[in-house]
Order: sequence, then structure tokens, then C-alpha cells
Amino acid sequence: MDFQLILAIFLFAGAFVGAGLTLYAEYTKLEALESYFSQNKVICDNKRFWGRNQHIDRFHRMLVINGLLAMPKFHIKRGEVTEAELASVPLSLKRWALWPYHFGMVWFAGCMLWSILYGW
Repeated sequence: MDFQLILAIFLFAGAFVGAGLTLYAEYTKLEALESYFSQNKVICDNKRFWGRNQHIDRFHRMLVINGLLAMPKFHIKRGEVTEAELASVPLSLKRWALWPYHFGMVWFAGCMLWSILYGW
């Protein structure tokens, strides 16, 4: 087996792992995350707009929370979230929100590397 085939298998399997982690976080952790931001205007407006509870709605609601948790100082300076709201979220819940998306970024970088090294 050559390196190209092994890398392709890992990237293919990584897509399913990343999708599974993202779906699990969206369907089991989203409500818990939103409960910590129940008074936040950004989260409430986003939930009102994406409130049909379909996959695309849950995905976009999770993206907003992920943005707040991934770059807290930026969003605190803009006044979108307070330090108290971010501090109230438990570390394990923050990890469930951030890790699937970080995994997706690493997977995407691997796909770009594969396409640069081996072409289509």
C-alpha cells in the first residue's frame, strides 16, 4: 500500500468521524449550551431566526456559539457576550462545542494538503 492510498483512507474515514462528532454535539449539547446564554441578545436572535429545529438550523445555532467560545476576547470587546456568560459554561461543554469544529479544520487542511501533493 502506498502513502497516497493510506492518506485517502484516513481522510475518508475522518469525514465520517467529523460529521458524527458534529451531529452528536448539535443534537445532545446545543440546548445545554444555549441555556447558559439565555439572556444573550445575539444567541436569542439567532435562535429565533434558526428555530425550526432542522439540521441546518441547529448547525447555524451551533456555529454562533462556537464563534463566541472560540474567540471570546473579540466578542467581549464587541459587546456581544460578557465574561460572566462565558465563565458560566463548563469546560467539558466548551470542549464538546469546539472540538468537532477544530477536527473539521484539521481534516480540511489534510484534504488541501492531499490535493496539493497528489492532485485530483
